[in-house]
Amino acid sequence: MTLDDPAAIARGDAHRTREVLAAFPAQCREAVGLRPEPGGPFVRPRAVIVAGMGGSAAGADLLAACAAERLDVPVLVHRGYGLPALVGQRDLVIVVSYSGDTAETLSAAEAALERGSSLVAVTAGGRLGALAAQRNLPRVALPTGLMPRMALGYLFFPLLAILKSADLTVVKDSEVDEALVALDAQAGALGPGRPAAENEAKRLALALGSRLPVIYGGPLTGAVAYRWKTDLAENAKTFAAAGTLPEMNHNEIEAWGSPFARQMQLVLLRDHEETPEIARRFALLRELIGAAAGGISEVWARGTGCAARLLSLITLGQWTSFYLAILRGVDPWPVPTLDALKTRLRGGAP
Repeated sequence: MTLDDPAAIARGDAHRTREVLAAFPAQCREAVGLRPEPGGPFVRPRAVIVAGMGGSAAGADLLAACAAERLDVPVLVHRGYGLPALVGQRDLVIVVSYSGDTAETLSAAEAALERGSSLVAVTAGGRLGALAAQRNLPRVALPTGLMPRMALGYLFFPLLAILKSADLTVVKDSEVDEALVALDAQAGALGPGRPAAENEAKRLALALGSRLPVIYGGPLTGAVAYRWKTDLAENAKTFAAAGTLPEMNHNEIEAWGSPFARQMQLVLLRDHEETPEIARRFALLRELIGAAAGGISEVWARGTGCAARLLSLITLGQWTSFYLAILRGVDPWPVPTLDALKTRLRGGAP
């Protein structure tokens, strides 16, 4: 099929995922104004722990990546039950669950309450919303109706506001504005109405084809590489691998000597702000393993601020996974196996 056939795209996208992706800039603009109620300010913490799973934790990954460049307070992302042993009364715990019913995140909230940590909930409702109401906890109330992976704006920008209320500025207001402008520009450049010859996401999906995507980022964009991997898994229902430089240079690079590498498409996530050391490693990576791969693609972040650079790459990955789903004949919206697992964990029908 051709990705420039609107009727074919509509047939493969029964749940109109394309409209949700096109509305992402508007979602981000709305999310910038979301605040916890009751509001802060919060005491400046010793550490910030953001607990979440799956798509609900994606905003935390971006927060931690940006904070590493700017804050003298550690921002830790926790995926799992409970909380790390270090968490105590001097720490700020933000629990994020779009549905409000994520078992691991509810467990983290209970652990934070037991330890006397400052606790903020970010959720659209569910049991986490009920807990926040019962305990009069600060809560950012999110709009409903989305898949968690499609709600990244709601799951990222409120985290910036929470930390700012604790005297921790991760992203400046001017950098938020820059990110919103970059997202507006991408909405037209990557949408279904833009032909493949002028659409980077469509070209990437066509390059991936039936190959296994392997996405590598640098110290900042490594978090985005993981997001690409999970978007490809949930939207296009395909395996993908992700890694980060310089770490993969010390282990995974050796696996590219395998004949299986011919079945892979190497995707490099580049950043104009990356250090000369990382730029040199990307160049050597292309030189040493580029010929072994079935193909190689290189994409670049937009903007100068951390938020613009990360969100522009994530948006490109979202649209690429959408078009790859259409090419492979799968609906990008539903996640039936994931839903079946959740049902069984809740003790529902097999």
